Parts: sequence; C-alpha cells; structure tokens
Amino acid sequence: MTAKHQPFSSPPNPEFLTGQSPFAGQVLQIDLSSGKIWVDKPEASFYRKYIGGRNFILHYLLTEMPAQADPLGPENLLIFAPGLLTGTALPGTGRHAVGGKSPLTGALGSGEAGGWWGAELKQAGFDAVVIHGRAASPVYIWIKDGVVEIRDAAPLWGKLTAETQQAIRQELGDEKIRVAQIGPAGENLVRFAAVMHDVNRAAGRSGLGAVMGSKNLKAVAVRGTTSVGVADKPLLQVVQKWVTSNYKDMLGWAIAAGTSGSVLFNYSAGATAINNYRDGVFEGVEQLDASHFFPKILQDRDTCNRCPVRCKLVVAHAGDPTISPEYGGPEYESIGAFGPLCKINDPLVVAKAIELCAAYGLDTISTGGTLAFAMEATEKGLIDGPRFGDGDSLLANIHQIARREGLGDQMAEGSARLATELGGDAADMLAVARGQELPLHDPRLKQTMALGYALSATGADHMHNLNDTFASFDGGDIATRLKEMGVPAPLPLWGISEHKIEGFYYETAFKNFFDCAVICHFYPYEYHHMVDALSAAFGETITAAEINAIGLRAINLGRLFLLREGFTSADDVLSARTYRRLADGPIAGKGLTPEELRAWLPVYYKRMGWDERGAPTPESLKALDLLEYSS
Repeated sequence: MTAKHQPFSSPPNPEFLTGQSPFAGQVLQIDLSSGKIWVDKPEASFYRKYIGGRNFILHYLLTEMPAQADPLGPENLLIFAPGLLTGTALPGTGRHAVGGKSPLTGALGSGEAGGWWGAELKQAGFDAVVIHGRAASPVYIWIKDGVVEIRDAAPLWGKLTAETQQAIRQELGDEKIRVAQIGPAGENLVRFAAVMHDVNRAAGRSGLGAVMGSKNLKAVAVRGTTSVGVADKPLLQVVQKWVTSNYKDMLGWAIAAGTSGSVLFNYSAGATAINNYRDGVFEGVEQLDASHFFPKILQDRDTCNRCPVRCKLVVAHAGDPTISPEYGGPEYESIGAFGPLCKINDPLVVAKAIELCAAYGLDTISTGGTLAFAMEATEKGLIDGPRFGDGDSLLANIHQIARREGLGDQMAEGSARLATELGGDAADMLAVARGQELPLHDPRLKQTMALGYALSATGADHMHNLNDTFASFDGGDIATRLKEMGVPAPLPLWGISEHKIEGFYYETAFKNFFDCAVICHFYPYEYHHMVDALSAAFGETITAAEINAIGLRAINLGRLFLLREGFTSADDVLSARTYRRLADGPIAGKGLTPEELRAWLPVYYKRMGWDERGAPTPESLKALDLLEYSS
C-alpha cells in the first residue's frame, strides 16, 4: 500500500512541545476529494469557549457543512475531536468524540469512544481532525507527529476490524499505532455502522461508520510521541490524588465486573426492555449477569488511557460458538440489546453477537433494537426474518445486516425505515426517538430520561441525559452536583416536575460538558473537581458557571443544528411502543402518556431560554456567546 498524495507536515507549536499546554493549537483539515490537507490554528479563546469534543463537532458542522447535506454525500463532514484534557494525566480522560450528520436520523451524529486513540492524536500534534469530501477509491489516513499521509486502502477493503488493524501496523512497522476504522458494515453503508477504535471500542451510535464508508475512508491511524501537559501541574495533581485515593471505593462496581455486573440490578428495577418492550419478566436473565458468565468465558480485563479501573472485559470461548478475546467482551447495553430485548438468555450467544458487531463495525444498541423489531414483525407474519429466543437466527441475521444480504439489506436501514417500508401497524412496534433505537434504559421507568430522549439532538441517548434512578438517592454524584448548583437533591424517582426539570437542566449541561471535555461518565467528578482540572489546564481560574455554560453551548448548538436541518418541536417525541404499559414486572402499569410528555416540553423550552417553537432566542444565544450561529 502506498501514499496517494505527497505527505503534509505541520510541526506542533512550541508551547505544546514544552508540556505547558493541553492543546496543540492545531486542527487538521483533510479534503479526500482533492487530497488537500491544511491546518486551522484557533486562538486560545476558542479552546476555552468550546473545550473540544461535541462542541468542536457542532462548530464545524454549523460553519463548514452546508444545510441539508446528504449524510452519505461528500458534503457531510466526519470529525474526530478529543477533549481539552485528553492525553493529560487525569484519570477518565482516555476518550474522544466522533461526529457528523447522522445517516440514521438526519440529525446530529455524535458518539464517544474510550481506549487510546484520542490521546495518541493529541500526542501527534492535533486537537481534532475534520474530514471533507470523498476519495475516488479506498484510502486510509496516517498521522505521525505532525506528518499526514493519505494512503491506498484497497487491499484493506472488506476486511474485518482486527485484520485491518494488524495489516496497518505491519505495513507501517509499529505495533503501538492506534487505529480508528470501519468494518464491512461501514463499507456497506449500514445506517447504524460504528467507528471502531483499538478494535473493541466503538463510537457506536448515529451511524458514523456509514459516513466514514461513504467517504471511502477505511481507517485513520495515529502515532504521537509528544507529551500532553497543563499550565499548572500541581493543581491538576490535587484532582488526580482525590481519584487515586478513592477510586476503589467510588468505582468498586466497575472494578468488580464492569457494566456487565449491573444486569440483574437493572432488570430488577425495570430498566431493561424485554421482548421488544412488551414484557416485564424474562426467565433466565440471571444467566446473562457477570456472576454467571465470568467463570465460563472471562479471560482478562482491559482499560483505557489514564484509567486505573480496568472495567473493560476480555472474553474467550474455544467451543461452539468460538469467541475471540481480541474483540473485548459484553457490556450492559449490549447484553440488554441482544439478551432480554431479543429474548436470548444464552451468554455465549450474546457474547458472540457482541464480537460480530465489533468485527463488522456495528452499533450493538441499534443492531439489537432493529433485530427485536424484525423479530416481532416475523412473529406477526409481516416478514420472514429473525425469531425471538433463537440464538442461531440472531447471529445469522447480524451477518446479513453487515453484508446487506437478503432481509439484512432492509434491516441495515434501521427499524424506523423498515417500519415505514412495512406500513400498516408496524410503527406501533417501534421503540425509537428521532429515528434512533432506544438504549436499554426504559423511559417508562426513567421518565425524565424519556424527556431527554425526545429532546436530544442525537436521538435517543442515555449518556448526555439525566438518569432518574441514579439521581434519586443521596450521596451519589448526581445529587452532589445538583446541590453544588443550588438544586435540592436527591430527586423523586417517578414522574416529571418543575423540580426535576431544574435538575435535568443542570445535569444535562454537565453531561454535555463531559462530552466536550471528553471524560468518562463513570467517574463521579463534581463541579469543583472540574473547576480545578480546567483551571490547571489553562493556568487561569475557571468557574462552575463557566463549566455549565460550556455544556449549555453544546445543547444550544445541537438545537440550532436540528432546526437548520429541518426538525421542529413536533419531532420532540417518542415512538408508540415507549408508551405501552406492561402487565407484569417491576414497572407494571407505569409510564408517561404522549400528552404528558408534550405538556412538559414548553416548561423545558422556557428554562433553556428558547421560544415556544423550541428555538434558542437571540438573548439566550448572546448570553452564551453564540450569536454568530443564529440565522
């Protein structure tokens, strides 16, 4: 494989090289259509205003992508954006964001991935990568210490993710190279294809892998050797010491079993959807909990850059099905999507399904949600497809989706498009928001989260949201943060109220700040920790109000993006299945009505400083220094 164009070189700025700055001062821009490569050099004020991650993504989408661009066309952007603290010594910062316009929803595509790729990009001298256009034939991008090449990837096209990573490392002669890539699902433009990192970390939601595939871009490989510093190292060490002294107590659940240890807890609370949201009880669910499958398949534990927790599972199985350890292992969301949602209680089948998604590059949540929808459609005689409780059927259909073979070609469009194609009552079976399949946090239990699903610029997302169950007890990080901002906490578990919307306002701003920073949501950081961390990064005092404003910018920019792309307040809804009351289980008879959800939207709009149409007012944009984005 050879370079397609002359290498481009941009040495890091001197301040970054001294280890006194957390940002390189360079945003890499690449046009795959022409082969042109250039660098933006933002002012320090740009970094303080936006921090990185989701805010960087939204800034470039709103300023450099035309409105109404085809998500799978060359005008869409694909943006890789670490955060201000990515690559520093602060635990939990081993993450970065990926974004573009979503081919699944037509709305914002924004997802975060852990691992090592984001820190490696910062160490290579760039704070973000903005990719334009479409290559004439398959390529990959190679970035090393300020030098950038566009290289031939034709021999890599069609390969699974582990094969691709190894081939790139062998070609470039360095096993420490970090690779962001797509598998065959992204190449085949599956609308919920993921961008995979280190093979087993996914920027999973929104179909960003299909955006990457539409650009004929197989991978972005990075290697950097420059340390990422901060202006005030002793102040950052104050926060580091708090984490390292307490993480075993604060994150004991993650150390013990990762998110796979929460399967029974979430099921018992009523958070886990079953049988495509129709049942409240699932026989054999205990087999999917970590306590049951660890002795059978757990081989090792993995972690992300600057994280002592090691919550990432590595599983293997030599029998039938064969499971390879290079693809990681089960997480709660993936277990829920392929397990209870599809009525599968065999942990080997679920683990194999998760492996296939990592190998092909598929979002496990949307894959499971689409399969569950198709299973109900099969049950009702609308299609001849996958069947509930049938592990062989589940696995066979994952192959078909990734390859767009047979019915898999229709399922690769996502459940909302499949429902439209089927017509009739098929829409009544959908569990989506803004066309994206719901995570495994049932909105009938978590009713403020339901509001968040309806409002999110990315469609259904549980991460930049308020988790009702976690906010309902004292001593937790959410309650502590709310108290810092003057909101009485904990919050009541059930229902929506003005009190909970106030909590929602602050918590979603903080979570969006986290996705700009870009920091692992499992770390129970509070405002004062982030005040110290950001003040250390810049060498200037950052306040809690400023942190809140960073998150509010992401929410408001996301709203502006939705409005520009043709969404209105009428789209702030959930699909029919999310309102269906269950006859049994822990949340039997519980849930919101569409009218109740609609009634609370104006209350939220007003709190955000938006008008009755849900549009940010000039006054609210001015307060956040965002007037430049108003039309």
